Amino acid sequence: MAKHDKLKLPIAKADRTTDFLILKYSSTERGKTVDVAVTDIDGLPYNLSGLDLYFVEELYNGQMVVDDGKQEISGKFVDVDLENGKFSYQFQEGIYQYDGWAHFKFVKGSNLIDTTAGFAIKIIDDIDSDLDEKSYVAYFENIKKEHQDWLDKAKELLASAQDLNSDNHQIISNCKKSLDELTKKHNDLQIQTNNLSETVNSNFTSLTGRIDSLNKEKDQLNTKVDQLTQDKNNLSAEVNNLKSVNEDLKQKIKKLTPVHVKSVNDVAKQDAYFVIVDD
Repeated sequence: MAKHDKLKLPIAKADRTTDFLILKYSSTERGKTVDVAVTDIDGLPYNLSGLDLYFVEELYNGQMVVDDGKQEISGKFVDVDLENGKFSYQFQEGIYQYDGWAHFKFVKGSNLIDTTAGFAIKIIDDIDSDLDEKSYVAYFENIKKEHQDWLDKAKELLASAQDLNSDNHQIISNCKKSLDELTKKHNDLQIQTNNLSETVNSNFTSLTGRIDSLNKEKDQLNTKVDQLTQDKNNLSAEVNNLKSVNEDLKQKIKKLTPVHVKSVNDVAKQDAYFVIVDD
């Protein structure tokens, strides 16, 4: 049975944090499953009884995945223990193409009850669609082993031939020639294998650098988003304050406007500073 990634996710709080989990998958992987344990704000298991489970991911290409696990092409919620806040989720195929920011949400009817803290999903491109690093090396190691077996057999044949009399000189010469050729091929394969290992290591280092660069860019974007959010909130507060001042001015202007009444008895009932009694 394949080993599952494990996530322990608290219910999301209002304050956003840079301390989050990252799941890394290859773009050619499929059927990966994550075991999830949800905790309440007090650290105890979150009771999910009576709630519908959803996986939500905002992909970096702008698309949004919302999966209840009930459609034909959906992921799957399995091994569900609602009372203790535990379940396993098998990802749908669409998540293996782009990086994204994900969480689980819990719904009752049409009402959103809670969401978990977020986590990142990082998709790493394979160096080759057919063979990974280990497969390349193993492929050439197998070829090397086959040639080594032929070398051993040739050496045995040469040792036997050397015991023959001079009439077998041509056989010995041919064996030496074959042995030299096999040795050369073996050495060439050794060079190819070493070169391949260096290339694979170089590509892996390059991919790691690209991932770190993307993480840095994401952090910079998050900082800009937080700053824009703060600026929007400050502007909203300023607008509300101006509305309040404007309303006060309207009331003062209203009181400064003369009011006409028919009787002296009506004067005390008015809020205006100037009251004119019409005879």
